[in-house]
Amino acid sequence: MDPVIETRNLSKTYRLYGTPYGRIAEAMPWNKRPRHREIRALRDVSFHVDRGECVGVVGSNGAGKSTLLKVLSGTTFPTSGSYKVNGRVTSLLELGAGFQPGFTGRENIYMNAAMMGFSRKEAQRKFQEIVDFSELGEFINAPVRTYSSGMAARLGFSVAVATEPDLLIIDEILAVGDMNFRKKCVERIWKYKGEGKSMFFCSHSLYDVRQICERAIWMHQGEARLIADSVTVTNEYASYETTAGGGEGDPRPFADAPQRFGNPADLPHIVEGVILDPQTMQPRNTFAPGENVAIRVHLKNGVKKERLHLAIGARRNDGTECFTHATQFNGETIDFTEGHVTLFLDRLRLLSGKFTVVLYLFDSDGVHRFEERPATEQLIVQNRTKDLGLFLQDHRWKIDAMR
Repeated sequence: MDPVIETRNLSKTYRLYGTPYGRIAEAMPWNKRPRHREIRALRDVSFHVDRGECVGVVGSNGAGKSTLLKVLSGTTFPTSGSYKVNGRVTSLLELGAGFQPGFTGRENIYMNAAMMGFSRKEAQRKFQEIVDFSELGEFINAPVRTYSSGMAARLGFSVAVATEPDLLIIDEILAVGDMNFRKKCVERIWKYKGEGKSMFFCSHSLYDVRQICERAIWMHQGEARLIADSVTVTNEYASYETTAGGGEGDPRPFADAPQRFGNPADLPHIVEGVILDPQTMQPRNTFAPGENVAIRVHLKNGVKKERLHLAIGARRNDGTECFTHATQFNGETIDFTEGHVTLFLDRLRLLSGKFTVVLYLFDSDGVHRFEERPATEQLIVQNRTKDLGLFLQDHRWKIDAMR
């Protein structure tokens, strides 16, 4: 079968003029010199996305990610090269950008449906589904100019996903409305993946790229620097960002923690996380390298009981993620109403320093983040030897004399 996306030597160059009249002056027949400078946003980018495949895009700000998504969405055109998209495309780039403020939500739904190629009958068939998903209720008959930004984004997302596209182009995991609605958005995106639909997903969250995507593209200064499986690409990109300070992307696997809305008791949440001595199970937060450590997390499920995953990591004060372990990676699932989950760290490898123990609570797919918060105490490691570095590696020496 033909790929759902195929690009060949795709390039995009923008012209920047020093003054608003530079473009006109340059077009005059007597003009002898260029009055612009060129910015190459994309440079000979070639790749493909197979049907049913999810491909991620990572890279620092200004690397060309947004330009690439806009070209594939048809909102801008390449300067050279070619691309082909097979099937119906829905882009989740700027939700609600095409709405008319003076029109009601109802009128905007029909207008957007017409712009997407829906017949009047198709739009009528989809209308109630869109309204129900957006949870706007009677506000659907109010002018969009009276909506909050969150309400407009809700309507934009609901219209976009109702198109049942062959290809879904997503710029960042959505943070639309309150926690419950954000989870609905992620579940809908995950449903597309389960149905074998293709997705092209751009995000600064390397964890999300690893969880959702089979392959990924690392964009750097307009070029596709690396195209490979998502784990390889995110590891290479994180290493580059950490060592070279190459951009504004956050290389941490878990970044941009969601804000919490509504009554916390209605949703799965972390009550407390404490560091313990694993022998006595009493609170203790100062250890030496090689000692055993336990981290116990008190969890409560929500009104609607969820299957959950917990991740626990240690982060140095400079932001370096030292390790993160997740129940999902070990095939464990949390499905109780309330209880404790304890991570045992045998023979602690960290050397001297203070580390924030970060707790992450996820849904059953390990994608939607209910909460991210630190444990009550920092983990303090005091090394009494002369070893240097971040952690203590198991090692041995062998000395062979030649004479």
